[in-house]
Amino acid sequence: MKKCPNCNLVMNEVIKVNVLVDVCPQCGGVWLDRGELEKIIYRIKDVEKDWEEDYRRFGHYDDDYYKKKKKKWFDIFEIFD
Repeated sequence: MKKCPNCNLVMNEVIKVNVLVDVCPQCGGVWLDRGELEKIIYRIKDVEKDWEEDYRRFGHYDDDYYKKKKKKWFDIFEIFD
């Protein structure tokens, strides 16, 4: 188990979008290991590419399919709540 560099408490490991991140239960700090930020950025770029394809195909983003896809991929940011 890793300790928070700020609080020195054991951090919780949380999997978001298939990426393991460490979250401090006290200060709320989020810590990434080498390569994890790149994985997150790569996945977000993939989703943006899918959305652009959907927009070209359907001409809009405001349908239920888009909303489900957006929620699925942006759940990673719930670690900051």
